Amino acid sequence: MFDVKTEEEKKSVETTTIVKKIKETTEMELLREIVGRLEAIESRLEGIEKELKGEIDEEILGDVDEKIIEFVKKNGKVCADDLQRAFNYKGKNAASARLNRLYSQGLLEKKQAGRRVYYFAK
Repeated sequence: MFDVKTEEEKKSVETTTIVKKIKETTEMELLREIVGRLEAIESRLEGIEKELKGEIDEEILGDVDEKIIEFVKKNGKVCADDLQRAFNYKGKNAASARLNRLYSQGLLEKKQAGRRVYYFAK
């Protein structure tokens, strides 16, 4: 009888641990999504502030940025993985940062689909 109770307690502890891990994973995914949305809102607000201040000028772009914009126009939509492969970036972070900077400058639009962020030409 004693062994049965401890076995039941062990199963209960294991179940509780699994439920906690699932909850933590779900919370982290939600937080990532919220952070992504907040970053998008922040970028839009920066663009609006620049417009209101009259700071948006025809920006001079570097060769790589011009090629990226041409690549986006040609493909319709692009994610960081696409850019990484096309421009031989070592990591996805560099490609993502470049796309996000072009978005912040008001040169690209972006939409999130799950974990991926797609960029479109304006």
